[in-house]
Amino acid sequence: MRLTKKTSGAFMASILALSLAGCASSELDADNENASRNRGAVGGALLGGTMGLLLGEPELAVKGAVAGGVAGGVAGSMKDLEDARSKEQTQITADAIQQDTRSDAEKRVAELEAEIRLLELEKQLKAMEEERESA
Repeated sequence: MRLTKKTSGAFMASILALSLAGCASSELDADNENASRNRGAVGGALLGGTMGLLLGEPELAVKGAVAGGVAGGVAGSMKDLEDARSKEQTQITADAIQQDTRSDAEKRVAELEAEIRLLELEKQLKAMEEERESA
């Protein structure tokens, strides 16, 4: 079987796309810290290879697959980095919100105010029950 220039180019582009896809992690889900890089590399390689094949030039298909894979991988890595920084900042903010910076005296005052409020609510509830019984 003899491969023509066009079919050999398509074959090479397919092999290259599969190779690039194989280099990317098999996990393309959100739990993988490099998911965007992997999706970008695979998508870029497939898009670049397809564009080269559509133009009918096998060399362009290979070059397009390589360029698309690299460009997609770089763009995805940048998104992964941005997501990691955002997640870290969110965690720092959440930790800061959870910290109680009140003094012991302020905490005690808040506890006493809560106890007073509970007593007032219990009195209101008792008054409502008495009113309901009398009606």
